Amino acid sequence: MPGLFGYVKHLESAGAETLLSSMARALDSTSAPGGIYSYYDAHAGVGRAGLGVLNPEPQPVWNEDRTLCLVMEGELFDRDELRSELESRGRTRAGGGDAELLLQLYECYGDECAARLNGIFVAALWNRRTRTLTITNDRLGLQPLYYAKVGDGLIFASGVRALLADPCLSRATDSAAIQQFLAFDHVLDDRTLLGNVRLLPQASVLRFSRRHLRIRPYWRLVYANQVKLRPEDEYRDELVAILRRAVARQAPGETPAGLLLSGGLDSRVLLAHLREETDVGKLHTFTWGIPKCDDARISSKLAALTGTPHHFFELKPDYLLHTADEAVRITDGLGNIVNLHALAVASDVARHARIVYKGFLGDAMLGFALRRPFWADYAPDDAIRVHLSVHDVQGVLNYDRDELSRLVVDSLGSRIDEEVFGAYRAGMERSGNTQLALQRLYFDLTQRVPRMTLNGVEVVRSRAAVRLPFADRELVDFSLSLPPGYHFERYLIRSAFTQAFPEYAKIPVSDTGLPMISCARDLVLRTRHFALWHLANSGINWLNRPARRPYKDYGLWFRTGLRSWVEETLLAPKSLERGYFRPQYVRNLVSEHMGGADHAVRLGALLTLEIWHRLFLD
Repeated sequence: MPGLFGYVKHLESAGAETLLSSMARALDSTSAPGGIYSYYDAHAGVGRAGLGVLNPEPQPVWNEDRTLCLVMEGELFDRDELRSELESRGRTRAGGGDAELLLQLYECYGDECAARLNGIFVAALWNRRTRTLTITNDRLGLQPLYYAKVGDGLIFASGVRALLADPCLSRATDSAAIQQFLAFDHVLDDRTLLGNVRLLPQASVLRFSRRHLRIRPYWRLVYANQVKLRPEDEYRDELVAILRRAVARQAPGETPAGLLLSGGLDSRVLLAHLREETDVGKLHTFTWGIPKCDDARISSKLAALTGTPHHFFELKPDYLLHTADEAVRITDGLGNIVNLHALAVASDVARHARIVYKGFLGDAMLGFALRRPFWADYAPDDAIRVHLSVHDVQGVLNYDRDELSRLVVDSLGSRIDEEVFGAYRAGMERSGNTQLALQRLYFDLTQRVPRMTLNGVEVVRSRAAVRLPFADRELVDFSLSLPPGYHFERYLIRSAFTQAFPEYAKIPVSDTGLPMISCARDLVLRTRHFALWHLANSGINWLNRPARRPYKDYGLWFRTGLRSWVEETLLAPKSLERGYFRPQYVRNLVSEHMGGADHAVRLGALLTLEIWHRLFLD
């Protein structure tokens, strides 16, 4: 997996080289086709492992007097504009990829250079003269970077697993993070499963010099409390124009590329725009799932419309037996294994495409999570109950406060209110908005996206370069300026898409099973649904088929082909005696699921934690 790694501490040269090599191996990158590069001196070491697709030039890059060296992962989308800006300031045109460009920008603007960038990146810069390490990331933190203070020094890497290469790092776990993961399917804020390891927050500049660590934000995500009145057509036209520019900035050029295509909205938005930028046959589309699922059926129609070579990969019921350990390793135990299906087909996808596009972020940014109860004023305690109830309805609240207290032992349960649900409340209120709709949008972009849904991107990054056009800076800024009502039911992006690409909108979407606009297919499907409903009410049920056919069924798989694996993993004495959970609760949870209840996501979280302990701590 590509990423950065390094340290600042006093080590003998041999010790430094050994640590850097161990960190690189822990990132699963010893065979990275793009190579592993590193530099170390008596005080620090930095390194990068790459896939050789984006910015394949060797790193670190150096300034002219070799006092500054920089390693970078990711890419900049506005490189042409930035190079022109550097030239206007009398600097030589940057020619060594984005890392060289970023180094020259740093020399011009210092720490403030990150605020000027449109991209997905993390970069570490070592100043040999001042012995200062500076690390900065993109505005949404979409290239994770973890760090820990160890003695008088600092270690950092793109994966927590790489930090564990340092034997001096404490292995003590963070019980609050474990409970947060169980409750919300992701950890909150900057916590990890290790107490001494933290995630670099979004839009941050970390500086470590002479034992002193300082982290400050260079940008904050802020939704407008007051917006300018504009006609709806202007918003719609601007969204289409911004999407076109965002996709054009990340167009694949001559590099083999593919799109992960589902039956939903966001991936078809990218498909429509990418087809404007890519020749027929040069863009592949990929779908996975249970054969004949909704995604398989709908994506094949979209691919046929565009003429893209399309590939369907079956998600087999026992795939977790072969991928669970790797999924946990890649995501450092911070992603529930039942959400990481992309890893099952990532190698197959990479055989056709070196760059993979995902519709990631579009739903969270443009209103998928919003529900009607948000449009009201509540007392503070009631407002949080509304947020939690909506999370529950959407299936992203695994345990409420009482259920979690029954699962964990008393010593942990006493801190649930403060460390779990108190942190959740603080994450909502940190938005600075009183509107619950804006609080939820803010929470998703600052918590759920970087701490949960990004894990799906990470497993694909282990095999191919990934591009995320919805993360374009111009598009994010536009979303922050919208009236909240345009987010509800994804109104604006649906409206803009159907107007700009009506042929794509005639193909049903998976959430409703119907086209997005009125057309002959819509009439036929609605008539059929009505006829089946009428027959069912008349007692004729044999014609009915399931309304939806999902692409996965962990509930069934855990009861059948994976049953022995689930029971042997979770009910083993070592697992039951970890000291976090009440053994009888876990036994009952497994038993209830095998008896027909649906605890698949809960069991997935417990399996993830147990596998992580076995891989990294036992």
